[in-house]
Amino acid sequence: MPHVKIDFDDIVFDREVYSYCLNDKFTCPNYNHSYSCPPAATFLKDRVSQFKEFYLIYSKHDLDAYVKKVKAKHPRRSEQRIRNSFFLKGSYDENYEEISHFLDNYKEPYEEHLIIWPAKCNICDNKKDGGCTYDSGEQCRYPEKFRHAMTGAGINTNETVSRLNIDLEWPPVRYAYRFSLVCFK
Repeated sequence: MPHVKIDFDDIVFDREVYSYCLNDKFTCPNYNHSYSCPPAATFLKDRVSQFKEFYLIYSKHDLDAYVKKVKAKHPRRSEQRIRNSFFLKGSYDENYEEISHFLDNYKEPYEEHLIIWPAKCNICDNKKDGGCTYDSGEQCRYPEKFRHAMTGAGINTNETVSRLNIDLEWPPVRYAYRFSLVCFK
């Protein structure tokens, strides 16, 4: 998975990104259903500013190939539905594996790191204990493992990437991207 070392000033924080999750044309299914997503999400500009090194880690996914693969299994699904499923439910496991690999190979000593993930926290999604506790009003079961989402942290990923001159097809037509931010103290 490619990564780019960036400066704190390259990261575009903007509370307006929360409107991407809820507006007249779209409501993200995670909106108001996760601690890592708006409106419960924590704006992290001040916290991130306390770190010294920043790496944007990203992956590029061929949407056409994904559509073909899913269409072969589910021929009645529309292309739009399949593409939407990639954005909403697509596999993020590879991102977690790549970030773990990146951390394992990071050679400089550090006292703390912060990872901001490409999507909502999914720690409870694979647990037998019933999923995220947000909807029930209970506190997070795993605060030590909690994953902040890029949008939930207030990061405008599109603007951040645009500043870095990374080849990015936007809006996504053929390719989709997943971005994470790793910060070190």
